[in-house]
Amino acid sequence: MDVNNVINEAKAYAWQTQRDNCYWLYPPYLGSFFISQYYLVCRYLSIEPEQSKLDPQRLKQILVDTQRSDGGWEQVGEPNRVDSNLDASLFNYWFLKASGSFETDDEVMRRARKFILDQGGVVACSHMTKIWLCLFGQFNWDEIAPIPLLAFRDDHMFSYTNVRNFVAQWVYPHVLPIALLRYWKKQKNLGARFDINELYVNEQMWHRIKQDSAKVNKVKRPRTPPSNCVNMIKKLASMRRPLGTYGAYSVSTLFSLIALQDWKEHYKMADETKYESEFKQSISFVEELYFNSYESSYLGVLDDGRWWDTLLVAQGLLECGEECDKFVPVIEHFLKHGVQSNGGIAYGLEFEYAPDTDDTGVMVLILAKYFRHKYQAQFQLANEWLISMQNTDGGFGAFAKGNYDFLVVRLFAGNFQNSAEIFDASSVDVTAHILEGWVESGYTMKDTHVQRAIAYIKNQQTDFGAWEGRWGCNYIYSVGAVLSAVANLKGLDIASEPWLKRAIEWLVQCQNEDGGFGESTQSYTDKKWVGKGKSTVSQTAWAVLALVEAERVKLPVRDELDRAVKFLVDSFDPLTKHWTDCSSVGTGHRRLLYMQYPVYALAWPLIALGRYKQLVSHQ
Repeated sequence: MDVNNVINEAKAYAWQTQRDNCYWLYPPYLGSFFISQYYLVCRYLSIEPEQSKLDPQRLKQILVDTQRSDGGWEQVGEPNRVDSNLDASLFNYWFLKASGSFETDDEVMRRARKFILDQGGVVACSHMTKIWLCLFGQFNWDEIAPIPLLAFRDDHMFSYTNVRNFVAQWVYPHVLPIALLRYWKKQKNLGARFDINELYVNEQMWHRIKQDSAKVNKVKRPRTPPSNCVNMIKKLASMRRPLGTYGAYSVSTLFSLIALQDWKEHYKMADETKYESEFKQSISFVEELYFNSYESSYLGVLDDGRWWDTLLVAQGLLECGEECDKFVPVIEHFLKHGVQSNGGIAYGLEFEYAPDTDDTGVMVLILAKYFRHKYQAQFQLANEWLISMQNTDGGFGAFAKGNYDFLVVRLFAGNFQNSAEIFDASSVDVTAHILEGWVESGYTMKDTHVQRAIAYIKNQQTDFGAWEGRWGCNYIYSVGAVLSAVANLKGLDIASEPWLKRAIEWLVQCQNEDGGFGESTQSYTDKKWVGKGKSTVSQTAWAVLALVEAERVKLPVRDELDRAVKFLVDSFDPLTKHWTDCSSVGTGHRRLLYMQYPVYALAWPLIALGRYKQLVSHQ
């Protein structure tokens, strides 16, 4: 197959997989261990098996099929990694035991247990995993640092100290219910099958935990709840989204349901019927994510990202020459349902309260480049919002402005930092996507906000010429984004900018023998993996985006560009009619938790090949 054939086949696949003729959705996922976790939560919440869509036999088979040679499990697929993931392995082991899928002396369990113990056992797990363990009486709440409930007050003087002002958008929905559960030291013992004492290296520690657990269960709560706890319940209620999530994420929703159920058990709900109805709606939405997410079902889909997927696929198709008129229903749909009053667009369903600057930057690019006259008012409003969201350093966070690293918050967060990134500071990839949209809108180096964005990008460049990626793995992602952003910027010429040529020189050195590009998630923690890894189609496409712009200004990269394009063509599957990434290319939380975005393996190659084709046609 040649470039044209591959583009045509991929375009046809994109249209065939469109949802309701107006959007695209290829749900991202973080690992099947979230389904194992959900099984445990269902038992905790007294959800009977017949009341859930979860099929324990299907999950059991998935885990048997994916158990690795060392006995553990991966978080998400990463062929460059030889080690399994401790937290994923613990939850999967826990499910297999609690569900009765295997006895503890079965081969699957013995191998998994050995891996977990070799890694240090329960005490070596992440902070978030330990919180789940506390809820089941498998770990001591005293080992989890309390979060002062006063930090969630926003009345009077507390409006200046509310934790929501200092942490990332994705952190608050999780820590709100966790703080309340920690306050009460909530736990529930579900019987021997849910005990995982065999995963403790130190048996004495397990005995202490059971003793402390017995003491906690004897503590009686006051008849009248403290006012700070009442405030927390009100905050939970206000965080509820129209379709039933608490903050848009499945995990934050499950924590919230546990907190609300606990409240119901000890104090009366104002409206019991409403509570039961909302509880069912919340579980239904979570189960749609977990079990009705097309090819991503049972893989751990934690949220809905349809507007991001829609924007990327639409951009890919438009770059490949699809007629603009075909996208009017798509645009009208996301303008009506995804775009908010400030002009920003949400990442997906339930995120309407927190428009995403990255998504908005891509939306501006599409509207300004292909629909300038029809939707000028819309992209101008979006640009006004983006300019208002620019940080003092000239860059952009994903959801917030001024959400920088704050020492006091780090001290309060403690070990929670080994489970999630707690700040939403500026990142080069987000800033570059916004800058590219600004360029298409007509902004130039004469505009102050453009100057500030360029200054930020230059200040963040590493000694070797690239930039760390925040939402894509890793340096290759940011190089592709930056070169794309500045390519058509009036007042700046790639060929005469040493800092940009240095980025290209670094990128060229990263090309693999097969012509592709790859970069392991390990590049965030181990310098030897920077720019290195098994070739993937998404990372190769990001490299092509940069190489196209380098070739356009006559830098000596034509051979590298053609080899990378050949890799994309050769990697296309003529049977499935699309590409697949062999490795995780998305970052939920750098150095901690990674995501696989199936849409990337479709959209980014289309964008890259479309631009390559345009380049060749003009030469």
